[in-house]
Amino acid sequence: METTKRKICQLEATQEWLCLDSIAYIAECLEACSAADMVADLREIFPRQALTVASVQVCELQRKRIQKWLKELNREGENIGEPPQVFHNA
Repeated sequence: METTKRKICQLEATQEWLCLDSIAYIAECLEACSAADMVADLREIFPRQALTVASVQVCELQRKRIQKWLKELNREGENIGEPPQVFHNA
């Protein structure tokens, strides 16, 4: 299977991204993820810091899934020069 380069949003997280409504929405999106490619899609859309802040609101089981998927995506990214992204446990 050929690896497709997935972009990671390079935007800085402004106050608008970090407001409660935005973080709640991003957390909902993270909760809805059921596969690594869905997380990859979110990384293309949302700034890293906003994803990290929102990840704290995700249930522990889903956060562990996302961490696993991020490890997979980061391994793929190593081959294409992208810096890794990680979510920390709350």
